Amino acid sequence: MMKLSQLLKVLIIGNPAEAAGAAYMRNVNIDPANGNVSAAGALNSIIVTDLAGSTAAPPGNANCVGQFRANKVWSAVWMDLADFQELNDELVYGKCYADTPDGAEICSSRCQMGVMGIASDTFGFALGQTKSNKQVPIGIGGWVLAYVDKVYKTGTPLTNDAYGFLTEMTLEEKQNFPERLIATYKKIENSKYWGDQNNPIQVNGRHWVKVK
Repeated sequence: MMKLSQLLKVLIIGNPAEAAGAAYMRNVNIDPANGNVSAAGALNSIIVTDLAGSTAAPPGNANCVGQFRANKVWSAVWMDLADFQELNDELVYGKCYADTPDGAEICSSRCQMGVMGIASDTFGFALGQTKSNKQVPIGIGGWVLAYVDKVYKTGTPLTNDAYGFLTEMTLEEKQNFPERLIATYKKIENSKYWGDQNNPIQVNGRHWVKVK
């Protein structure tokens, strides 16, 4: 029987003949203090890397094709799952977008029909990203940093206003347009920056909300 350490050295994800698109798993050492990757020592950690064997420090880019399966996949400090959609407007993280035949646009009327959700720059996982430069990552699950018109009690249901900010839903809106409930309020983020120290996100006065 092949040892796990040997198996990890040969597990290929994708087509090895397509070096630009394939990747493989390898065991390495990752320094918890700075995230630096090395191939020396006890080799207790596992990374996915390109076929060239690059061990550059994060964030790094290893593109996998085909299928990847695991019992658990961890995403460090990042907070939500995002789905990339076509964009027909400027990209402003934390604002609400509505769907149109030409792509997502910043909301322009309160509790807008076709509202998609919030543009997220805090996602740990992403779906649907293509080579197009005109896409917006919409948070579809988890907690997102968003622009909210004021501080609310935790759990307050929110919809969009006419400027793409979040605002409290009225009872009438909840009864007539339940599908336009975008998120529930959590708290304001008081820090100036949030996230990984190697790739901090500027908060810009945004609040945490739970995507619905």
